[in-house]
Amino acid sequence: MEANQRRYPRAPMSGEVKFYEWNRPFQADAAEISGNGLFLKTGSSLPEGSMLTLRLNIPGLARAFTVLGKVVRTVRGGLLKPAGMGIFFVDIAAGDRRSILDYVSRRTLRTA
Repeated sequence: MEANQRRYPRAPMSGEVKFYEWNRPFQADAAEISGNGLFLKTGSSLPEGSMLTLRLNIPGLARAFTVLGKVVRTVRGGLLKPAGMGIFFVDIAAGDRRSILDYVSRRTLRTA
């Protein structure tokens, strides 16, 4: 999907994200986030279509929250792109999405 067709703007995000595929725990570093999903930098990716439970801690937010996500894209990585997975938020509370959108807005204003 082209950037101008995205429903929500994206912003860089750093920090560790814990996630689970069924009962298997994983962790990865976040690279960027939007109201629709996020990109996780991983050495090895899960198959596209995998359902994940993610525990997100947005910088500046006092509490973490849980989101149901789906792997929609995998990237092998290279010189200019980190390897990882694009995750789409399948089920997210409206207030949690608002917290993400507020974070993205603060980050994009700071970098503009």
